[in-house]
Amino acid sequence: MRNIKDIGFLNHLLGKGTAHVEALSITEKKFTKHLEKYHSKCYCLCPENYEYVRFTFGTKLSKKEYYEFLKEKYLLFKKMGCDLQLHVHLVRYPQTLSNNEKEKLILESYNFFKKELSITPKEIVFGWYISDDFSEGIAKKLGLKIIKRHFHIYDFWLKD
Repeated sequence: MRNIKDIGFLNHLLGKGTAHVEALSITEKKFTKHLEKYHSKCYCLCPENYEYVRFTFGTKLSKKEYYEFLKEKYLLFKKMGCDLQLHVHLVRYPQTLSNNEKEKLILESYNFFKKELSITPKEIVFGWYISDDFSEGIAKKLGLKIIKRHFHIYDFWLKD
């Protein structure tokens, strides 16, 4: 049976207060306007997911430019009063990613928040809600609450 929180139109209707930020480099203007109106909680991809963003959505930014872009925009969202939390895409099949790679993605995302944004994240949403015991163990060691299915929108629904 399908989870009610997976139904697209309900997310459009009920999910405006929570957003998964995945394609900010192509949605920047409309998404910023959305945040001005809704002050959504944002589950944010970090520069460590650059390859996922590049292959899934495309970006003209280099990895270094993408890092600086996210830092600038997330600091703006923080200043706007938005609650920023972690969103990490591992892979659709976590068993195909080594434990070292999973740990690196999670820790580097966490450290980006701490170092660049001066935020200690308290929550994490894994991309596609896919994780495994190892990745969840890392999240728990960092004191992160693992958020499962919930109503939300995606920033790419608001494409510029």
